Amino acid sequence: SPSLPVVQIQALHTLPMSSLECRNAFLGLVSPRLWYAAATAARRSKSLPGNPQEKEPDTRADDLLRRITSSFAWKSDWPEDISTSGSLGHPFLCRAPCIRAVHGTCMKGPRCEFCHREHLNPRRKLVRQEQELLESMRELLALLMFQWQLERLLVTHRLRDDLRLVLAVLERRVKFLRQVQPPTPGELRQARDNQWILRGFSFGHLFTSLQHWPQVSATFKSEVKLLVDSARRSMEMQRLG
Repeated sequence: SPSLPVVQIQALHTLPMSSLECRNAFLGLVSPRLWYAAATAARRSKSLPGNPQEKEPDTRADDLLRRITSSFAWKSDWPEDISTSGSLGHPFLCRAPCIRAVHGTCMKGPRCEFCHREHLNPRRKLVRQEQELLESMRELLALLMFQWQLERLLVTHRLRDDLRLVLAVLERRVKFLRQVQPPTPGELRQARDNQWILRGFSFGHLFTSLQHWPQVSATFKSEVKLLVDSARRSMEMQRLG
């Protein structure tokens, strides 16, 4: 059977964000680069001398498809406040809020790694300069800043008993690094002067950030993750009674 006409969706920019081709009743995505190359070749062939003027293209199918896709969105059937794997330990140790859940489009349900419950305080993000400064510090200084913020949160929220194992592992690592290479007075002053970088971080955000610090031992990060996950499950069991 003959192929159906090519139907394309173009953004209002010079290069299209994406292109849909309809051939033999199937829709397929075409990369912007391939679409632009084909469109450029078509324009050049039209400008060659001796080429007959082509007919005005029929855009009815294109307009119909554009109207349909502009108003189409998947909706999730899961309840808004469903308990997910990322919600364990809410509100202290849970993961970051799920953006898709806010718009009602998260399809993962209980398997979602982000939190689906309400978060009253916005999550603070590091700017690039703060992130670069933090990652440029050696492991001991970064962990000292982490320890100070963690102890501040433990006192504020009275969770020292829930995270006592995490705190013990952290103190052991800091003590070991101090013995291997004691910090200079200048390094300690640098860490104290910049400890405000982690101010405003919740428990969950603090532990998540730790996993991305390249200077911190991978073994230590794995150990902390296991202990935090265990604490999250324990807190969830206490919540359910």
